[in-house]
Amino acid sequence: MALVNNAACVGVIESIQDHLPTLYFVFSRGRTELLAEELSREWDFLLSEEKNRVNELIEKSEQVSPGLFGGRRKHLRRLLLQGIGYHHAGLSPALKELVENLYEARLIFVLFCTETFAVGINFPAASTVFDATRKWDGRNHRGLLNREFFQMAGRAGRRGFDKVGHVYVNIDEKFPEQTGFFDESQVEPVRGRLVISPNTALSLLHWKTDAEIERYLSQNLAVYQNNREIASLAGELETVEEKIFTLRKHFCEDKDGPSCPMLREKLKKELNRLRNRKRRHKPEIPGRIAEIKSILAQPAKGCLHHDCRDAHDEIAALVERKKELVRRNRQLKRYAVDYHQEFRRMCDLLEKLGFIEGKTLLPRGLFALHVHVQEILVTELVFSGILREASPAEAAAILAGIDYQPGRDEVVLPGAYNMDNVALLRNDLLDAGVPEHLCVWSPLPGPLSESWYNGATFEELQKRCNLHEGDIFSTIRREIDVLRQIERAAGEDRSFRQVMHDIRNTLDRDEVAVLI
Repeated sequence: MALVNNAACVGVIESIQDHLPTLYFVFSRGRTELLAEELSREWDFLLSEEKNRVNELIEKSEQVSPGLFGGRRKHLRRLLLQGIGYHHAGLSPALKELVENLYEARLIFVLFCTETFAVGINFPAASTVFDATRKWDGRNHRGLLNREFFQMAGRAGRRGFDKVGHVYVNIDEKFPEQTGFFDESQVEPVRGRLVISPNTALSLLHWKTDAEIERYLSQNLAVYQNNREIASLAGELETVEEKIFTLRKHFCEDKDGPSCPMLREKLKKELNRLRNRKRRHKPEIPGRIAEIKSILAQPAKGCLHHDCRDAHDEIAALVERKKELVRRNRQLKRYAVDYHQEFRRMCDLLEKLGFIEGKTLLPRGLFALHVHVQEILVTELVFSGILREASPAEAAAILAGIDYQPGRDEVVLPGAYNMDNVALLRNDLLDAGVPEHLCVWSPLPGPLSESWYNGATFEELQKRCNLHEGDIFSTIRREIDVLRQIERAAGEDRSFRQVMHDIRNTLDRDEVAVLI
Protein backbone atom coordinates (compact mmCIF):
# COMPACT_ATOMS: atom_id res chain seq x y z
CA MET A 1 0.00 0.00 0.00
CA ALA A 2 1.32 3.45 -0.92
CA LEU A 3 0.32 6.81 0.55
CA VAL A 4 -0.06 9.91 -1.62
CA ASN A 5 -0.14 13.34 0.04
CA ASN A 6 -3.28 15.21 -1.05
CA ALA A 7 -2.56 14.80 -4.79
CA ALA A 8 -4.82 15.71 -7.71
CA CYS A 9 -6.23 12.70 -9.56
CA VAL A 10 -4.26 13.54 -12.73
CA GLY A 11 -1.01 13.33 -10.77
CA VAL A 12 -2.10 10.11 -9.06
CA ILE A 13 -2.88 8.42 -12.39
CA GLU A 14 0.42 9.62 -13.85
CA SER A 15 2.23 8.02 -10.90
CA ILE A 16 0.42 4.67 -11.17
CA GLN A 17 0.02 4.41 -14.96
CA ASP A 18 1.88 1.08 -14.94
CA HIS A 19 -0.82 -0.35 -12.65
CA LEU A 20 -3.99 0.20 -14.68
CA PRO A 21 -6.91 -0.46 -14.83
CA THR A 22 -7.74 1.10 -11.50
CA LEU A 23 -10.85 1.52 -9.41
CA TYR A 24 -10.70 5.04 -7.98
CA PHE A 25 -12.95 5.07 -4.90
CA VAL A 26 -14.65 8.39 -4.12
CA PHE A 27 -17.19 9.06 -1.37
CA SER A 28 -19.65 11.31 -3.19
CA ARG A 29 -21.50 10.95 -6.47
CA GLY A 30 -20.74 14.45 -7.64
CA ARG A 31 -17.02 14.00 -7.03
CA THR A 32 -16.86 10.84 -9.16
CA GLU A 33 -18.13 12.90 -12.10
CA LEU A 34 -15.91 15.87 -11.28
CA LEU A 35 -12.73 13.79 -11.12
CA ALA A 36 -13.61 11.87 -14.30
CA GLU A 37 -14.03 15.17 -16.15
CA GLU A 38 -10.77 16.48 -14.67
CA LEU A 39 -8.84 13.40 -15.81
CA SER A 40 -10.35 13.51 -19.31
CA ARG A 41 -8.70 16.88 -19.97
CA GLU A 42 -5.26 15.25 -19.72
CA TRP A 43 -5.66 11.56 -20.58
CA ASP A 44 -7.06 9.43 -23.42
CA PHE A 45 -6.34 5.74 -22.84
CA LEU A 46 -7.94 4.13 -25.92
CA LEU A 47 -6.54 3.25 -29.32
CA SER A 48 -8.62 3.77 -32.47
CA GLU A 49 -9.87 0.16 -32.64
CA GLU A 50 -10.78 0.26 -28.94
CA LYS A 51 -12.83 3.43 -29.48
CA ASN A 52 -14.69 1.64 -32.29
CA ARG A 53 -15.53 -1.20 -29.91
CA VAL A 54 -16.79 1.26 -27.28
CA ASN A 55 -18.95 2.92 -29.94
CA GLU A 56 -20.46 -0.45 -30.87
CA LEU A 57 -21.39 -1.24 -27.28
CA ILE A 58 -22.82 2.26 -26.75
CA GLU A 59 -24.97 1.98 -29.89
CA LYS A 60 -26.33 -1.41 -28.77
CA SER A 61 -27.29 0.08 -25.40
CA GLU A 62 -28.95 3.08 -27.04
CA GLN A 63 -31.05 0.81 -29.23
CA VAL A 64 -32.52 -0.73 -26.08
CA SER A 65 -32.60 2.53 -24.07
CA PRO A 66 -32.94 5.63 -26.29
CA GLY A 67 -31.87 8.87 -24.63
CA LEU A 68 -29.28 7.04 -22.54
CA PHE A 69 -26.93 10.04 -22.59
CA GLY A 70 -29.51 12.77 -22.13
CA GLY A 71 -29.57 15.43 -19.43
CA ARG A 72 -26.60 15.43 -17.10
CA ARG A 73 -25.06 12.36 -18.83
CA LYS A 74 -24.30 14.10 -22.15
CA HIS A 75 -20.55 14.20 -21.34
CA LEU A 76 -20.32 10.55 -20.27
CA ARG A 77 -20.17 9.26 -23.87
CA ARG A 78 -17.00 11.32 -24.49
CA LEU A 79 -15.44 10.06 -21.24
CA LEU A 80 -16.14 6.43 -22.14
CA LEU A 81 -14.52 6.94 -25.54
CA GLN A 82 -11.37 8.01 -23.68
CA GLY A 83 -11.36 4.92 -21.44
CA ILE A 84 -12.61 6.86 -18.42
CA GLY A 85 -15.88 6.23 -16.58
CA TYR A 86 -17.81 6.78 -13.37
CA HIS A 87 -20.30 4.57 -11.55
CA HIS A 88 -22.69 5.42 -8.70
CA ALA A 89 -26.28 4.82 -7.57
CA GLY A 90 -27.51 7.93 -9.38
CA LEU A 91 -27.00 6.36 -12.81
CA SER A 92 -29.87 4.63 -14.54
CA PRO A 93 -29.67 0.80 -14.50
CA ALA A 94 -29.01 0.80 -18.26
CA LEU A 95 -26.05 3.17 -17.89
CA LYS A 96 -24.64 1.22 -14.95
CA GLU A 97 -24.84 -1.95 -16.98
CA LEU A 98 -23.07 -0.29 -19.94
CA VAL A 99 -20.25 1.01 -17.72
CA GLU A 100 -19.87 -2.42 -16.11
CA ASN A 101 -19.75 -4.13 -19.51
CA LEU A 102 -17.11 -1.70 -20.78
CA TYR A 103 -15.02 -2.21 -17.66
CA GLU A 104 -15.32 -5.98 -17.94
CA ALA A 105 -14.24 -5.74 -21.60
CA ARG A 106 -11.09 -3.83 -20.45
CA LEU A 107 -12.18 -0.70 -22.26
CA ILE A 108 -12.22 1.48 -19.13
CA PHE A 109 -8.80 2.13 -17.62
CA VAL A 110 -9.85 4.43 -14.77
CA LEU A 111 -13.27 4.02 -13.17
CA PHE A 112 -14.27 6.59 -10.55
CA CYS A 113 -16.79 4.84 -8.33
CA THR A 114 -18.51 4.94 -4.97
CA GLU A 115 -18.06 2.11 -2.48
CA THR A 116 -21.19 0.28 -3.73
CA PHE A 117 -19.12 -0.89 -6.70
CA ALA A 118 -17.09 -3.05 -4.31
CA VAL A 119 -20.17 -4.79 -2.90
CA GLY A 120 -21.63 -7.72 -4.79
CA ILE A 121 -19.89 -7.01 -8.10
CA ASN A 122 -16.77 -9.02 -8.87
CA PHE A 123 -14.77 -6.59 -11.01
CA PRO A 124 -11.10 -6.73 -9.92
CA ALA A 125 -8.48 -4.18 -10.96
CA ALA A 126 -4.70 -3.95 -11.14
CA SER A 127 -4.89 -1.27 -8.45
CA THR A 128 -7.33 0.62 -6.28
CA VAL A 129 -7.07 4.26 -5.28
CA PHE A 130 -8.76 5.92 -2.31
CA ASP A 131 -9.57 9.58 -2.90
CA ALA A 132 -9.94 9.87 0.89
CA THR A 133 -10.29 7.66 3.94
CA ARG A 134 -13.08 9.71 5.51
CA LYS A 135 -16.72 9.59 4.48
CA TRP A 136 -20.12 11.00 5.40
CA ASP A 137 -22.26 8.24 6.96
CA GLY A 138 -25.53 10.18 7.04
CA ARG A 139 -24.83 11.82 10.41
CA ASN A 140 -21.21 12.92 10.42
CA HIS A 141 -17.84 12.53 8.73
CA ARG A 142 -15.81 9.60 10.04
CA GLY A 143 -12.85 7.48 9.10
CA LEU A 144 -13.36 4.26 7.18
CA LEU A 145 -13.74 1.09 9.21
CA ASN A 146 -11.15 -1.63 8.63
CA ARG A 147 -13.84 -3.79 7.06
CA GLU A 148 -14.89 -1.01 4.66
CA PHE A 149 -11.30 -0.30 3.64
CA PHE A 150 -10.39 -3.93 2.95
CA GLN A 151 -13.66 -4.58 1.11
CA MET A 152 -12.57 -1.95 -1.44
CA ALA A 153 -8.82 -2.49 -1.27
CA GLY A 154 -9.41 -6.20 -1.89
CA ARG A 155 -10.42 -5.43 -5.48
CA ALA A 156 -6.75 -4.79 -6.31
CA GLY A 157 -5.05 -7.69 -8.08
CA ARG A 158 -6.47 -9.72 -10.98
CA ARG A 159 -6.08 -13.50 -10.89
CA GLY A 160 -3.89 -14.58 -13.79
CA PHE A 161 -2.76 -11.01 -14.59
CA ASP A 162 -1.16 -9.48 -11.48
CA LYS A 163 1.27 -11.05 -9.03
CA VAL A 164 0.25 -8.44 -6.46
CA GLY A 165 -2.48 -5.84 -6.21
CA HIS A 166 -1.54 -2.21 -5.55
CA VAL A 167 -3.48 0.07 -3.20
CA TYR A 168 -2.94 3.83 -3.11
CA VAL A 169 -4.39 6.15 -0.45
CA ASN A 170 -4.66 9.89 -0.96
CA ILE A 171 -3.93 11.37 2.47
CA ASP A 172 -5.26 14.80 3.37
CA GLU A 173 -2.59 16.73 5.30
CA LYS A 174 -5.37 18.06 7.56
CA PHE A 175 -5.87 14.51 8.87
CA PRO A 176 -2.38 13.01 9.41
CA GLU A 177 -3.88 10.28 11.60
CA GLN A 178 -5.21 8.67 8.42
CA THR A 179 -1.83 7.04 7.74
CA GLY A 180 -1.29 3.42 8.68
CA PHE A 181 -4.33 2.74 10.84
CA PHE A 182 -5.87 -0.01 8.71
CA ASP A 183 -5.15 -3.47 10.08
CA GLU A 184 -6.50 -6.61 8.42
CA SER A 185 -6.26 -8.48 11.73
CA GLN A 186 -8.60 -5.90 13.25
CA VAL A 187 -11.44 -6.15 10.73
CA GLU A 188 -14.65 -5.44 12.64
CA PRO A 189 -16.99 -8.44 12.96
CA VAL A 190 -20.43 -8.36 11.42
CA ARG A 191 -22.92 -8.10 14.25
CA GLY A 192 -26.54 -9.20 14.34
CA ARG A 193 -29.21 -6.60 15.04
CA LEU A 194 -32.83 -7.60 15.48
CA VAL A 195 -35.29 -4.81 14.69
CA ILE A 196 -38.71 -5.15 16.31
CA SER A 197 -40.76 -3.46 13.58
CA PRO A 198 -44.57 -3.30 13.60
CA ASN A 199 -44.61 -6.15 11.07
CA THR A 200 -42.27 -8.23 13.27
CA ALA A 201 -44.56 -7.80 16.28
CA LEU A 202 -47.71 -8.55 14.27
CA SER A 203 -46.16 -11.64 12.67
CA LEU A 204 -45.05 -13.00 16.04
CA LEU A 205 -48.48 -12.43 17.58
CA HIS A 206 -50.31 -13.94 14.60
CA TRP A 207 -48.15 -16.94 13.79
CA LYS A 208 -46.21 -17.89 16.94
CA THR A 209 -47.06 -19.35 20.34
CA ASP A 210 -45.93 -17.63 23.55
CA ALA A 211 -43.08 -20.15 23.89
CA GLU A 212 -41.93 -19.53 20.30
CA ILE A 213 -42.04 -15.76 20.82
CA GLU A 214 -39.93 -16.13 23.97
CA ARG A 215 -37.37 -18.24 22.12
CA TYR A 216 -37.27 -15.76 19.22
CA LEU A 217 -36.61 -12.80 21.55
CA SER A 218 -34.05 -14.49 23.79
CA GLN A 219 -32.12 -16.75 21.39
CA ASN A 220 -31.58 -14.64 18.28
CA LEU A 221 -28.15 -13.99 16.72
CA ALA A 222 -27.77 -10.51 18.25
CA VAL A 223 -28.33 -11.81 21.81
CA TYR A 224 -26.04 -14.81 21.17
CA GLN A 225 -23.19 -12.62 19.85
CA ASN A 226 -23.53 -10.11 22.70
CA ASN A 227 -23.59 -12.78 25.41
CA ARG A 228 -20.68 -14.64 23.82
CA GLU A 229 -18.54 -11.49 23.70
CA ILE A 230 -19.41 -10.59 27.32
CA ALA A 231 -18.41 -14.13 28.39
CA SER A 232 -15.18 -13.90 26.36
CA LEU A 233 -14.32 -10.55 27.94
CA ALA A 234 -14.99 -11.94 31.42
CA GLY A 235 -12.65 -14.86 30.73
CA GLU A 236 -9.87 -12.62 29.43
CA LEU A 237 -10.35 -10.21 32.34
CA GLU A 238 -9.89 -13.09 34.80
CA THR A 239 -6.72 -14.21 32.98
CA VAL A 240 -5.29 -10.66 33.07
CA GLU A 241 -5.96 -10.33 36.79
CA GLU A 242 -4.28 -13.69 37.47
CA LYS A 243 -1.18 -12.61 35.51
CA ILE A 244 -0.98 -9.33 37.41
CA PHE A 245 -1.22 -11.22 40.74
CA THR A 246 1.53 -13.66 39.66
CA LEU A 247 3.85 -10.89 38.42
CA ARG A 248 3.54 -8.95 41.67
CA LYS A 249 5.27 -11.87 43.43
CA HIS A 250 8.52 -10.74 41.77
CA PHE A 251 8.57 -7.63 43.96
CA CYS A 252 10.30 -7.58 47.35
CA GLU A 253 9.15 -5.72 50.48
CA ASP A 254 11.41 -2.77 49.60
CA LYS A 255 9.62 -1.97 46.32
CA ASP A 256 8.83 1.74 46.07
CA GLY A 257 10.84 2.38 49.23
CA PRO A 258 13.91 4.70 49.48
CA SER A 259 16.33 1.82 48.75
CA CYS A 260 14.46 0.47 45.69
CA PRO A 261 16.67 0.88 42.57
CA MET A 262 13.60 1.31 40.31
CA LEU A 263 12.21 4.13 42.45
CA ARG A 264 15.63 5.79 42.62
CA GLU A 265 16.00 5.76 38.81
CA LYS A 266 12.56 7.31 38.52
CA LEU A 267 13.45 10.02 41.06
CA LYS A 268 16.73 10.85 39.28
CA LYS A 269 14.83 11.45 36.05
CA GLU A 270 12.35 13.66 37.89
CA LEU A 271 15.23 15.60 39.49
CA ASN A 272 16.72 16.34 36.04
CA ARG A 273 13.35 17.61 34.84
CA LEU A 274 12.90 19.84 37.90
CA ARG A 275 16.34 21.40 37.38
CA ASN A 276 15.24 22.56 33.95
CA ARG A 277 15.70 26.34 33.66
CA LYS A 278 12.00 26.88 32.81
CA ARG A 279 10.77 25.12 35.93
CA ARG A 280 13.43 26.35 38.36
CA HIS A 281 11.56 29.46 39.52
CA LYS A 282 8.26 27.79 40.45
CA PRO A 283 7.75 28.11 44.24
CA GLU A 284 7.04 24.42 44.88
CA ILE A 285 10.11 23.17 42.98
CA PRO A 286 12.86 23.79 45.63
CA GLY A 287 10.94 21.80 48.24
CA ARG A 288 10.45 18.85 45.89
CA ILE A 289 14.14 18.90 44.88
CA ALA A 290 15.15 18.81 48.56
CA GLU A 291 12.75 15.90 49.19
CA ILE A 292 14.22 13.87 46.31
CA LYS A 293 17.80 14.57 47.40
CA SER A 294 16.91 13.42 50.91
CA ILE A 295 15.60 10.09 49.58
CA LEU A 296 18.57 9.58 47.26
CA ALA A 297 20.98 10.27 50.13
CA GLN A 298 19.83 7.04 51.78
CA PRO A 299 21.71 3.83 50.86
CA ALA A 300 20.46 1.96 47.79
CA LYS A 301 19.68 -1.73 47.88
CA GLY A 302 22.31 -3.70 45.99
CA CYS A 303 20.06 -6.06 44.06
CA LEU A 304 19.62 -7.20 40.46
CA HIS A 305 16.31 -5.52 39.71
CA HIS A 306 15.90 -6.55 36.06
CA ASP A 307 13.16 -9.05 36.94
CA CYS A 308 11.35 -6.34 38.90
CA ARG A 309 11.63 -3.92 36.00
CA ASP A 310 10.31 -6.49 33.48
CA ALA A 311 7.44 -7.41 35.80
CA HIS A 312 6.64 -3.72 36.36
CA ASP A 313 6.49 -3.02 32.61
CA GLU A 314 4.37 -6.08 31.94
CA ILE A 315 1.97 -5.17 34.75
CA ALA A 316 1.62 -1.65 33.32
CA ALA A 317 0.63 -3.12 29.93
CA LEU A 318 -1.79 -5.56 31.58
CA VAL A 319 -3.41 -2.78 33.61
CA GLU A 320 -4.07 -0.85 30.39
CA ARG A 321 -5.54 -3.99 28.81
CA LYS A 322 -7.71 -4.48 31.91
CA LYS A 323 -9.04 -0.92 31.59
CA GLU A 324 -9.86 -1.56 27.93
CA LEU A 325 -11.68 -4.82 28.76
CA VAL A 326 -13.70 -3.19 31.55
CA ARG A 327 -14.60 -0.28 29.25
CA ARG A 328 -15.72 -2.65 26.46
CA ASN A 329 -17.72 -4.77 28.92
CA ARG A 330 -19.59 -1.72 30.21
CA GLN A 331 -20.24 -0.59 26.66
CA LEU A 332 -21.70 -3.96 25.66
CA LYS A 333 -23.98 -4.03 28.70
CA ARG A 334 -25.04 -0.41 28.18
CA TYR A 335 -26.01 -0.94 24.54
CA ALA A 336 -27.40 -4.45 24.89
CA VAL A 337 -30.96 -4.42 23.59
CA ASP A 338 -33.74 -5.76 25.76
CA TYR A 339 -35.80 -7.33 22.98
CA HIS A 340 -38.56 -8.34 25.36
CA GLN A 341 -39.00 -4.70 26.35
CA GLU A 342 -38.90 -3.54 22.71
CA PHE A 343 -41.55 -6.14 21.81
CA ARG A 344 -43.81 -5.03 24.69
CA ARG A 345 -43.43 -1.37 23.68
CA MET A 346 -44.36 -2.14 20.08
CA CYS A 347 -47.37 -4.18 21.19
CA ASP A 348 -48.51 -1.32 23.46
CA LEU A 349 -48.24 1.13 20.54
CA LEU A 350 -50.13 -1.19 18.17
CA GLU A 351 -52.87 -1.69 20.77
CA LYS A 352 -53.15 2.07 21.31
CA LEU A 353 -53.53 2.60 17.53
CA GLY A 354 -56.20 -0.11 17.19
CA PHE A 355 -54.10 -2.69 15.33
CA ILE A 356 -54.37 -5.38 18.01
CA GLU A 357 -56.34 -6.30 21.10
CA GLY A 358 -54.22 -8.47 23.36
CA LYS A 359 -52.84 -11.14 21.00
CA THR A 360 -55.68 -10.76 18.49
CA LEU A 361 -55.05 -8.85 15.27
CA LEU A 362 -57.84 -6.39 14.43
CA PRO A 363 -58.58 -5.37 10.78
CA ARG A 364 -55.77 -2.79 10.76
CA GLY A 365 -53.36 -5.38 12.15
CA LEU A 366 -54.38 -8.00 9.60
CA PHE A 367 -53.79 -5.45 6.82
CA ALA A 368 -50.38 -4.34 8.17
CA LEU A 369 -49.35 -8.00 8.49
CA HIS A 370 -48.77 -7.98 4.71
CA VAL A 371 -46.94 -4.62 4.59
CA HIS A 372 -43.19 -4.52 5.16
CA VAL A 373 -42.31 -0.83 4.80
CA GLN A 374 -43.77 2.02 6.90
CA GLU A 375 -46.52 -0.40 7.94
CA ILE A 376 -48.39 1.94 10.27
CA LEU A 377 -48.44 4.90 7.88
CA VAL A 378 -49.46 2.81 4.84
CA THR A 379 -52.23 1.12 6.83
CA GLU A 380 -53.57 4.45 8.11
CA LEU A 381 -53.53 5.91 4.59
CA VAL A 382 -55.89 3.11 3.60
CA PHE A 383 -58.12 3.02 6.71
CA SER A 384 -58.40 6.82 6.95
CA GLY A 385 -59.91 6.83 3.45
CA ILE A 386 -57.17 9.03 1.97
CA LEU A 387 -56.04 6.41 -0.56
CA ARG A 388 -59.53 5.08 -1.26
CA GLU A 389 -60.90 8.54 -2.04
CA ALA A 390 -57.91 9.68 -4.12
CA SER A 391 -57.85 9.47 -7.89
CA PRO A 392 -55.35 6.93 -9.27
CA ALA A 393 -52.87 9.68 -10.24
CA GLU A 394 -53.19 11.26 -6.78
CA ALA A 395 -52.73 7.88 -5.10
CA ALA A 396 -49.58 7.38 -7.19
CA ALA A 397 -48.30 10.78 -6.02
CA ILE A 398 -49.02 9.97 -2.35
CA LEU A 399 -47.38 6.54 -2.37
CA ALA A 400 -44.21 7.81 -4.06
CA GLY A 401 -43.33 9.58 -0.81
CA ILE A 402 -43.48 6.45 1.37
CA ASP A 403 -40.09 5.90 3.06
CA TYR A 404 -38.57 8.75 1.01
CA GLN A 405 -36.02 11.01 2.71
CA PRO A 406 -35.11 13.92 0.41
CA GLY A 407 -31.58 15.25 0.15
CA ARG A 408 -30.73 18.82 1.12
CA ASP A 409 -30.69 20.24 -2.41
CA GLU A 410 -33.34 18.12 -4.14
CA VAL A 411 -35.93 20.08 -6.12
CA VAL A 412 -39.05 18.83 -7.94
CA LEU A 413 -41.53 21.06 -9.75
CA PRO A 414 -44.95 20.99 -8.02
CA GLY A 415 -47.73 18.75 -9.29
CA ALA A 416 -51.50 19.02 -9.49
CA TYR A 417 -52.33 17.60 -6.06
CA ASN A 418 -52.20 19.14 -2.60
CA MET A 419 -51.11 16.40 -0.21
CA ASP A 420 -51.61 18.34 3.04
CA ASN A 421 -54.05 15.65 4.25
CA VAL A 422 -51.21 13.11 4.26
CA ALA A 423 -48.94 15.51 6.16
CA LEU A 424 -51.72 16.04 8.74
CA LEU A 425 -52.23 12.28 9.12
CA ARG A 426 -48.50 11.81 9.62
CA ASN A 427 -48.44 14.55 12.30
CA ASP A 428 -51.37 12.89 14.08
CA LEU A 429 -49.48 9.59 14.14
CA LEU A 430 -46.38 11.29 15.51
CA ASP A 431 -48.50 12.95 18.21
CA ALA A 432 -49.93 9.53 19.06
CA GLY A 433 -46.43 8.27 19.83
CA VAL A 434 -45.40 6.65 16.55
CA PRO A 435 -41.58 7.03 16.27
CA GLU A 436 -40.45 9.22 13.39
CA HIS A 437 -38.53 6.40 11.68
CA LEU A 438 -41.82 4.46 11.44
CA CYS A 439 -43.56 7.41 9.83
CA VAL A 440 -41.26 8.44 6.98
CA TRP A 441 -42.98 10.24 4.11
CA SER A 442 -42.23 13.19 1.85
CA PRO A 443 -44.36 15.01 -0.73
CA LEU A 444 -41.27 15.81 -2.83
CA PRO A 445 -41.29 12.86 -5.31
CA GLY A 446 -45.10 12.85 -5.68
CA PRO A 447 -45.26 15.04 -8.82
CA LEU A 448 -42.78 12.76 -10.60
CA SER A 449 -44.89 9.65 -9.98
CA GLU A 450 -48.04 11.57 -10.91
CA SER A 451 -46.49 12.64 -14.23
CA TRP A 452 -45.20 9.15 -14.93
CA TYR A 453 -48.67 7.72 -14.24
CA ASN A 454 -50.14 10.24 -16.66
CA GLY A 455 -47.82 9.12 -19.45
CA ALA A 456 -44.81 11.46 -19.24
CA THR A 457 -41.54 10.29 -20.73
CA PHE A 458 -38.53 9.62 -18.53
CA GLU A 459 -36.79 12.58 -20.16
CA GLU A 460 -39.72 14.81 -19.15
CA LEU A 461 -39.39 13.59 -15.54
CA GLN A 462 -35.72 14.58 -15.57
CA LYS A 463 -36.66 18.08 -16.70
CA ARG A 464 -39.06 18.42 -13.76
CA CYS A 465 -36.38 17.88 -11.10
CA ASN A 466 -32.68 17.90 -10.29
CA LEU A 467 -32.66 14.27 -9.11
CA HIS A 468 -30.28 11.76 -10.66
CA GLU A 469 -32.03 9.42 -13.08
CA GLY A 470 -31.09 6.45 -10.87
CA ASP A 471 -32.93 8.06 -7.94
CA ILE A 472 -36.05 8.63 -10.06
CA PHE A 473 -35.91 5.00 -11.15
CA SER A 474 -35.47 3.64 -7.60
CA THR A 475 -38.27 5.89 -6.25
CA ILE A 476 -40.83 4.55 -8.72
CA ARG A 477 -39.59 0.95 -8.33
CA ARG A 478 -39.96 1.29 -4.55
CA GLU A 479 -43.52 2.57 -5.02
CA ILE A 480 -44.33 -0.37 -7.30
CA ASP A 481 -43.21 -2.71 -4.50
CA VAL A 482 -45.38 -0.83 -1.95
CA LEU A 483 -48.37 -1.15 -4.31
CA ARG A 484 -47.75 -4.89 -4.59
CA GLN A 485 -47.77 -5.17 -0.78
CA ILE A 486 -51.02 -3.20 -0.55
CA GLU A 487 -52.61 -5.53 -3.11
CA ARG A 488 -51.75 -8.53 -0.93
CA ALA A 489 -52.98 -6.75 2.19
CA ALA A 490 -56.31 -5.80 0.54
CA GLY A 491 -57.36 -9.45 0.63
CA GLU A 492 -61.05 -9.83 -0.20
CA ASP A 493 -61.53 -6.12 -0.98
CA ARG A 494 -61.42 -6.79 -4.72
CA SER A 495 -62.30 -3.31 -5.96
CA PHE A 496 -59.57 -1.60 -3.93
CA ARG A 497 -57.10 -4.33 -4.81
CA GLN A 498 -57.86 -3.83 -8.51
CA VAL A 499 -57.29 -0.07 -8.25
CA MET A 500 -53.85 -0.65 -6.69
CA HIS A 501 -53.09 -3.30 -9.31
CA ASP A 502 -53.98 -0.93 -12.15
CA ILE A 503 -51.80 1.88 -10.73
CA ARG A 504 -48.90 -0.56 -10.39
CA ASN A 505 -49.24 -1.78 -13.98
CA THR A 506 -49.40 1.79 -15.28
CA LEU A 507 -46.22 2.78 -13.43
CA ASP A 508 -44.35 -0.38 -14.40
CA ARG A 509 -43.43 0.61 -17.97
CA ASP A 510 -40.65 1.76 -20.31
CA GLU A 511 -37.39 2.72 -18.55
CA VAL A 512 -38.78 1.87 -15.12
CA ALA A 513 -39.87 -1.68 -16.05
CA VAL A 514 -37.59 -4.48 -14.89
CA LEU A 515 -37.38 -7.33 -17.38
CA ILE A 516 -37.09 -10.76 -15.78
